[in-house]
Amino acid sequence: MLATPAALLFTLSGTAYAQSVDLKSAVEVAVESHPEINQAAMNKEAIEFEREQAQGLFLPRITVEGSVGIRRLENPTRRALGIENDELYPMEAGLRAEQIIFDSGNRANELKRQASRTDGAAYRVDERSQFIALQVSRQYLDYLLQQRIVAASQDNVAFHNKLVGDLREGVTKGSISIADQQQAEERLQSALARLTEAEQDMVNTAIAFRTLTGLDIDNSATLPPSLRANLPASLPEAIEKVRLQSPKVREAQADLDAAHAVIGKAKADLGPTISLEGNARIGDDIDGFRGETNDLQARVVARWLIFDGGINRAKVQEMVRRASEVRFRLHQLTREAEEDVRVSWNAWTSQGKLAGELDRQSKVSDDLLLSYREQFNVGRRSLLDVLDAQNTRYNVQVRAETARFAETFAEYKILAAANELMQALGVGARPDAEANARERFKVGPTPPAELDRRRYSN
Repeated sequence: MLATPAALLFTLSGTAYAQSVDLKSAVEVAVESHPEINQAAMNKEAIEFEREQAQGLFLPRITVEGSVGIRRLENPTRRALGIENDELYPMEAGLRAEQIIFDSGNRANELKRQASRTDGAAYRVDERSQFIALQVSRQYLDYLLQQRIVAASQDNVAFHNKLVGDLREGVTKGSISIADQQQAEERLQSALARLTEAEQDMVNTAIAFRTLTGLDIDNSATLPPSLRANLPASLPEAIEKVRLQSPKVREAQADLDAAHAVIGKAKADLGPTISLEGNARIGDDIDGFRGETNDLQARVVARWLIFDGGINRAKVQEMVRRASEVRFRLHQLTREAEEDVRVSWNAWTSQGKLAGELDRQSKVSDDLLLSYREQFNVGRRSLLDVLDAQNTRYNVQVRAETARFAETFAEYKILAAANELMQALGVGARPDAEANARERFKVGPTPPAELDRRRYSN
């Protein structure tokens, strides 16, 4: 048992050493180290700096400039003074400052857009974390399932080995035909092939687990505790949780908020901009005059693009449609999230029922095999009856184990769809999965529909 995720991270570079690892620790390591999650985390950090750039739009722009050189200037005034051949040696230092005091909401909407994008990126980190946690759980459970299939396959081989041995003895004594022995040997080879396939599947599952976590899993892996107590009480409750908590749905909602902020930016381009501007210059031999010059200027500047061929108005209509496009994507993802939880809920109930039915069939198969073996010994059953009974027994064992693990994994899928799997496993969310930028920068709720005036293209 590993104490902390940090204790596991050494396996991510170089050789991973086989060690006992429980599901919770494996998920913790994967959430901290998996490249997909860290890609999403870096994307969020990058967007946070885009948001800082948007905040910077509210501050003044100050530019400092300096120059020195030589100038020859001929004009009527200098020729009249007889100094047209005198070179000037301009040396100048200047400062220019600009502060926008009104821009029709352009800066505010850009900040809202970036805040919404920041939250969307945080939800992406959350979504990837839940997804990777689910994949780690899947491979962990699949490894445990493959262990049981290997054990059942070994038992199947042992049964056929013993049967072949008994038949060889019977052939030697003349009480059994060689055809019966050959038939049993053929089934033995089939059982050995199935064992090899099961062992291969188990190794492949361990490889997939290592790809996700960087950890090796071995036969010391134990069945994790049931998460059934964390499940919603009913399917309608599960669907409601998915609508409100699914990271994909939340990310799409943040994208919609960003799209509406872009509409505001496009509308702002239709309005005026008012700014304060200040200029200060000092230098020698500047503006064509010899000697020292001091030039100070301050002004209020209003700019308004009153005609641009309808470009900005068309841009507003474009952004209204883009927002509608994003809204329909939100609807699509909501439907898909609901479908996922419905399918998972159906799998959970169906596989649970199937596991019980197969358990009962397995008990009957055990008894049937014993009965057939006894009847075969006294000549009342053929060898084929015994072999078929054993084949059925083996298949039912494998199907029963598969159904049990499918039921457990369906529980995990329901929790992941509701964004509660990591919490149920006792694994904390990453700090960069926290989405609070819209609240911090007062991004109001987006209207439930696009209410902007629409014009249709000719």
